[in-house]
Amino acid sequence: MGVIGPTGAGKSTLARALVGIQAPTRGAIRLDNATLDQRDSDTLGRLIGYLPQDVQLFDGTVMQNISRFDPAVDPDKVVEAAKLANVHDLVMRLPEGYNTPLGENGSRLSAGQRQRIALARAMYGEPALFVLDEPNSNLDAEGEAALDHAIRHALQRGAAVVVIAHRPSALAAIGKMLVLSDGKVAALGPRDEIMRKVMMRPATQNNVEPIQPPALVQAERVS
Repeated sequence: MGVIGPTGAGKSTLARALVGIQAPTRGAIRLDNATLDQRDSDTLGRLIGYLPQDVQLFDGTVMQNISRFDPAVDPDKVVEAAKLANVHDLVMRLPEGYNTPLGENGSRLSAGQRQRIALARAMYGEPALFVLDEPNSNLDAEGEAALDHAIRHALQRGAAVVVIAHRPSALAAIGKMLVLSDGKVAALGPRDEIMRKVMMRPATQNNVEPIQPPALVQAERVS
């Protein structure tokens, strides 16, 4: 499902709640019929792939960052995730390949390269839930093609995919759309139908900003 809406609508809050970072004030979030707190954090972590709006990498190697510092890391799965994110060739050009230290917060990489490493990290281990918050904010055309491929791959293997985006290219593979406004559901339905309605809706109606290509809505920044 794609999620769109104006700044402050609650999109990133929804993403954090879906992955267990922020508890909902009411109701429950269930993964395979179990609430998130019914699983220990290690098990839950393996089930969820999360690409936050503000990407953070850690002071470790490329392999450690992609594998989430898994002590029982499977190098083949790291390479598989990197290839799905189309970042394998980039990694192989680094001085020590997958063993290259990235520095604090990936200081050796550009913003787009950090986002693609983080995308590979989200895909590592083929999680059941895949949540992407503004995943193409720093990507070039090649990176956006890799993102679309990664989303389609996750859908094909049966993962639940939630994409929060303000650029249409991130939503090409998505079939259903949710529009948030003031923390509430303003619209929900097939992507093409919702896109037509939102693009035609006056800015004052239901407090939902009209969508104008190429930017669907202004990117929400959360401190």
